[in-house]
Parts: sequence; C-alpha cells; structure tokens
Amino acid sequence: MSKLKFLRKISSQKKYLIDFSNLRDNLIPYQNLNSSFSDLKKIIDNPHMGLPILFPKKLKYFKYNKKEELKLQKSIILEKIFLSENKDYKPYKNFIKSGTIYKNNLVINGKYLVIVNEITKFNKRSINTIREINNKYKTTCAFQTRNIPHSGHEEIIRYLLKKFDHVVINPIIGPKKKGDVNFEVLKEAYDYIINSKFKKKLSYVPIIANMFYAGPREAIHHSNIRKSIGFKNFVVGRDHAGAFNNYKPLDAHKLILKYKNKIKINIETHKGAYYCQDCKRISVNFNCKHKNFKNISGTEFRKKLERKKLFFFADKNLQKRLHNLKIKLFI
Repeated sequence: MSKLKFLRKISSQKKYLIDFSNLRDNLIPYQNLNSSFSDLKKIIDNPHMGLPILFPKKLKYFKYNKKEELKLQKSIILEKIFLSENKDYKPYKNFIKSGTIYKNNLVINGKYLVIVNEITKFNKRSINTIREINNKYKTTCAFQTRNIPHSGHEEIIRYLLKKFDHVVINPIIGPKKKGDVNFEVLKEAYDYIINSKFKKKLSYVPIIANMFYAGPREAIHHSNIRKSIGFKNFVVGRDHAGAFNNYKPLDAHKLILKYKNKIKINIETHKGAYYCQDCKRISVNFNCKHKNFKNISGTEFRKKLERKKLFFFADKNLQKRLHNLKIKLFI
C-alpha cells in the first residue's frame, strides 16, 4: 500500500490532476489535452463517447495558454452529462461547484507535476500487469467495483468465470464521495477473497481515475477507459456509477444497448445477485425457477460492518478480518 500514500493527499479539488494525467496518458478516448471546445461539445452530445473531461477556469494547478473559454449552462450539464432532472443530485452539485466556465490547452503548474507523474507511474504499472494477464489467459474481463464484496458479488464473479478464463477486479480509485469504501480496505477485502476462494482465476488491479457518479453515461465512460488500458471485455452491473438512488436499476443497460454498435469494447451486463428464499441460494440475473427473491442489501452490509456485527450474506472470516483493521472502512 506504500505505493499509494500520495493518493491520500489528493483532495476533491486536486482530482483535476488525475484528469490531467489520464488525458496526457491517452486513457480517455475521444479527448486529449489539446482537444478543442468543438471536440468537447461533440462528446457532450454523444453518450457513446462517455463523459467529457472539463477543467474549470482559475484552478491553481494549471497555467492557461489561451483566452478562449467554454461556458456551459447548468441545465446542459445536468440533462446531457448526468442524464438527470434532479437539481439536488449531490454529484452534479459537486461537478459545478468550481463553476461552469471551462478552459482547454492547459499546462501543469510545475509544483504539481510530481503528483501527476506519480499517478502516471501507478497507472503504467497497472496497465503492464493487465497486459501480462491478457497474455496469460485466452479471455479476461474487467470488473469495476467500489464496494466490499458480499456473497452476491462473489456469485457474480463465479457467473463471469463461466464465460471468461480470468476476471480482473479493476476498481477506479481516487477521491470518492463520503461513505464510499477506503481504497486500502477494498484491496484488503479482495486480497482475502482471491487467496481464500478464487486463487489464479481472479486478480486485483486498480486504476487511478475519477468517479463522477454520472450513472449510465459513466458506465460507458468506464467501458471506454477499460478499452484504453487493454481490456476487450467489461462488465456493467445493475446500477453502475449511480448514487443516492438517482437512477433507476438497469438505466445503464438501456443506454449501452442503444449505443451498442458504437461502443468499441464488449460489455457484459447483469441484473444483480439475489437470494432465493425457496432453494436457499444466491442467483444471478434472477435465474431461479422459484422467483422468491430477497435483495442482498449493500446498505445493510455497510451498517453491520460499521457496528462490527456479522452480515448473513457475506464471508464471516472476511468480516472479522475487516473488524480488526485499524483504519477506517469508509471515507
């Protein structure tokens, strides 16, 4: 974990350094550091391109070479980028907190270059690891997560392993919203799951990028990033990159289906994992004849972890291991 010490110092404002690094390293398709405002507008108008990476004016981390500016209406950001009508949606409000006037053709302020280079160095190591995994196995699939795994997540991984030779847990790590899992805890949890249950069928390889909690469009944005870092397959779940119940389940699936022919990576979708109360087992995609399903609540799991109580639908040894950690489980 020592390799990630610098990440603890990246605040929600410094997240723009992550965006700068990712654009400089060509991890964001359809956009780079020299993209014009017309390029950005094209991305905004075309959901299959993912999300536009925007830099508000007057950020101390950058020098601005040109006087031109892009001013976006708040309604455009809410409706086109977040695909929402909820003006109180917290991630949207955070997105516009630094203003809605944006600059391009940035140059990094020298004293912040060390952080940008650390991000690049970490991501290059991850990309090299992904390349090695792809060379070793015939088929691999990337799995995005920001949750401590419960039994439902484990069953989804088993479901994917019926289709692919190897699954890579490939979380996006960086500044997150309050209440998300500490990235060090996430690694601890998956290290345990891999070593105790999946062995060589599962790997944990994070990538440093930003979360926007923009739901369906971010699901495509995440897919595009995975294509850039070397994956051919990526899985999108029931409520991918959503928060605060802002999106309906499967909204991301519908958008992906709409633009399937324009997305340049194979996207596997699933409807989640549920507990069948008749046959007493967990089912993915409601694939059980009984249809008597119980939701496996991530919220309840989190509350149990915070109180150091055991959750029925999660590995007991994993939970005890997390109870004994001396770091905060959640941000």
